[in-house]
Amino acid sequence: MSTGVGQKQDRLHYWDFSRALYLVLGIPFHAAVIYSLTHEWSVSSPDKSQVLTWLADFLHTFRMPGFFILAGMFSIMLLERQGARAWLASRLVRLGLPLLCATLLILPFQIVVQSVALTLTGALPVPELQAHIVAQLTHFGEPWISHLWFLWALIAYCVALAGLHGLIGGARLRQRVNGLVGWVGDNRILSLSAFAAICQLAAQAQTAITTASPYYGNAVINYNLYAPYFGFGVVLFYSRTVHDLLLRPGVATLAAGVGLVTFSQISYAGLFTHTLAVMAGIFGALMIVGFISGLARRHFSHPDGRIRRLVDASFTIYLFHHPVIYVLATVFLLINLPPVVEFAIIAPAAGVIAYGIHLLFMRSRIAMLMFNGVMPKPVRTVPAAASGGSPVGLIR
Repeated sequence: MSTGVGQKQDRLHYWDFSRALYLVLGIPFHAAVIYSLTHEWSVSSPDKSQVLTWLADFLHTFRMPGFFILAGMFSIMLLERQGARAWLASRLVRLGLPLLCATLLILPFQIVVQSVALTLTGALPVPELQAHIVAQLTHFGEPWISHLWFLWALIAYCVALAGLHGLIGGARLRQRVNGLVGWVGDNRILSLSAFAAICQLAAQAQTAITTASPYYGNAVINYNLYAPYFGFGVVLFYSRTVHDLLLRPGVATLAAGVGLVTFSQISYAGLFTHTLAVMAGIFGALMIVGFISGLARRHFSHPDGRIRRLVDASFTIYLFHHPVIYVLATVFLLINLPPVVEFAIIAPAAGVIAYGIHLLFMRSRIAMLMFNGVMPKPVRTVPAAASGGSPVGLIR
């Protein structure tokens, strides 16, 4: 891929690793949220854990921001290479087909498992189980979105980016992005003040929307929350300055990022504290993402067959780890073990099973198209002398 001013460079493999990592981190996140004190998940254990609550909240603060930053960067990279119309058409297949297949085949299964879990916890009387399942299957609601929300959001962001690119033009968009980056660098105090004002408006809007409609308001916020990170990914592709700045953080910056995202999770009272929490969450997420990206650049900058396999499997793993965790969490409703012990079993088991599903799907071109959006291609072998490692192929 290319970065900065768009000069052609060798493929930056560490971005592939980082993108796959954020998807795979969905496994410990969803396994931990089962026992969360602050989130009532679809299949929740009556036994809660403060440690796992913190882990789920912590992962949530940077995992999806990191994913959408890289999604924005890869999107504009491919858009510039292919053109807006061709790129958007490929995105609708790459993202839309797995979304459709997972909606029709995975989500109904999850609805059934979730309903059974409700009977095990006593929240749903057994005689009402069948009627409840039918009602859930025939009425649109959150269970029909579930963990696929990121695909809906990503498709919407891609459509908006293609429209913007087509309207303004790639050269002018690049010029405006770099002009904005230059202005921010020359006016740091004013930029910080403007950022604080935007965060204050966002905090006010969040309060107003959730007050007007707690259920749908939170949904609207959550599904649009990552658009700024997607946009930041576009900036990251165009600007070498921002690219190098993001990858600069060391251990001290990581510690500061962890502190900021921890602060962003505290209960806030009043607009001022809410605004500070929003700002802390954004800055903290960028610091953690930057540290991870820099670490990946130091260790995963060269072709590696193991990383290639992780990248290829990450999308399928994300789609299928979720129903697997549903089943495992439901089973553990019948077993009385400490939450941390159950988590230590569920998380790795879900990862192994989801990866096994990917290996099974690799035997079928149709299955890979349905749930990965691509037809498997023969691996293009790179000589060891050229790659310095295992034979790998290039992913798209």
